[in-house]
Amino acid sequence: MSLRTRTFLLGLLAALAVAVAGCGGGSQKGGVSTSKGASLVTANVLAYVTVDSDLGSSQWKQVDALSHKFPGRDKAIAQLEKSLSDQNVDYNSDIKPALGSEVDVAVANGATLSDVSFAALTKPDDPAKFKALIAKMNKGGSGSGAVYRDVGEGWFALSQNQQMIDRILKGSSSALADNSTYSDALGKLPSDALAKAYVNGPALATLLKQAVQQSNTPFDLSALGGIDKLNYISASLSAESDGVRLRGAVSGSGAASLGSGEYTSKLMDGVPGDALAFLTFQGGGLADSLQKLENNPQLGPALKQMESGLGVSLKDVLDLFRNEVAFYVRPGTPLPEFTLVLASKDEQQSLGTIDKLFTRLGAGGLIQPCASTQQGGVTMKCVQISRIAIRYGASDGKVFITTGPSAVSEYKASGNKLADDPDFKDAKAAAAMPDSTGGFVYLNLKDTIPMIESLAGLGGTNVPSEVSANLAPLRSFLAWSAGSGDTRTFDVFLEIK
Repeated sequence: MSLRTRTFLLGLLAALAVAVAGCGGGSQKGGVSTSKGASLVTANVLAYVTVDSDLGSSQWKQVDALSHKFPGRDKAIAQLEKSLSDQNVDYNSDIKPALGSEVDVAVANGATLSDVSFAALTKPDDPAKFKALIAKMNKGGSGSGAVYRDVGEGWFALSQNQQMIDRILKGSSSALADNSTYSDALGKLPSDALAKAYVNGPALATLLKQAVQQSNTPFDLSALGGIDKLNYISASLSAESDGVRLRGAVSGSGAASLGSGEYTSKLMDGVPGDALAFLTFQGGGLADSLQKLENNPQLGPALKQMESGLGVSLKDVLDLFRNEVAFYVRPGTPLPEFTLVLASKDEQQSLGTIDKLFTRLGAGGLIQPCASTQQGGVTMKCVQISRIAIRYGASDGKVFITTGPSAVSEYKASGNKLADDPDFKDAKAAAAMPDSTGGFVYLNLKDTIPMIESLAGLGGTNVPSEVSANLAPLRSFLAWSAGSGDTRTFDVFLEIK
């Protein structure tokens, strides 16, 4: 698609943001639930995105409510308005009447990578205004501009040329709206959203194969961890009263490599309540996928060379991560404290692998040994990288690797723990994250952002007050997966207060 056409489509979305923030939307309606445009395009599309362009929808009204929490809202609106003005486009007179309740974008494969086609579809409130807007966009430009076609029932398709529109429309073939895989993909997403996206798994695999062929390299797609074996990928973006949610879903045999199913974290039980960040996942599925790469003709030799350099086998390294893995960050002086906890069925074997890794790194002059210490009754060996001491040891089926001088003692002690921390509980409630997941990551933005600003100040960089004020409404970040087998969902929630 030409640069001018892409710029125009992005301008439409920016204009929506300007309009809803500036006027607060209209009557209360739902956001994108199903796409009418999907009945016009071929079921064989590579990707399809539908955007709610009805400023009276509940979704856009929620965006407006969230935007009022940021002091820089008015300035951002002014900048977006200026950007449209620089393109000689006015939202109220040019764009608003030229749009319908949704703007859709479809992408279809071609015989080669250069034949990939794009088109946008909408049912404008005023077809004459739509045509006038295209004419204004094309006026005075160099090269080929955007073209459009009336595709019936008030709908128009917009693209770089008519051939692309032909490849996107269903013609005599079946429509995307009638495709069961597409329906299943959207069924995994919230009913109402600002935008929804769908990627056709087999079509994606075809595109990847074309890319490999064009590169003239003998790359094995199996190295991509199953992305070439998916039925679909779908995603949505939605606004909620406490923040913004990104929901995704994948289905197909390749999804099994993304995790080992749902569980409740046991390693989280000892994490102190002042942790600023926490990550947990079950590493078995990922470890199995990575170990299979030893048989990959392109990557196998490089992995053998890496094993020789590290002094341990890939299997031994991956065995460290086959059970639950947890990583957390706590405040520290002068730097934050980092701790990795690994659930281990054989503590001595795990420590032996770590010993070998550090010994080989020490032989290369990268690290220096330092004195062992005791933390909570656990002997912690020590190595030093520059001025940072890294301590490691094992206890009760757990291996600890930490920069904290008393991390294990505090992990094993009673007292306030992250699971009971008010900030974490508030974030979990706002995001509606269940207790059992396929792994999750948590960031306490309320406390982390000020800490980063303080560290920047110590380094001689002062964060502008305007930036700090606009970061203040960001409270937390939570992302997790769910499901098992061939279907997985993923949620990302940014809490805003």
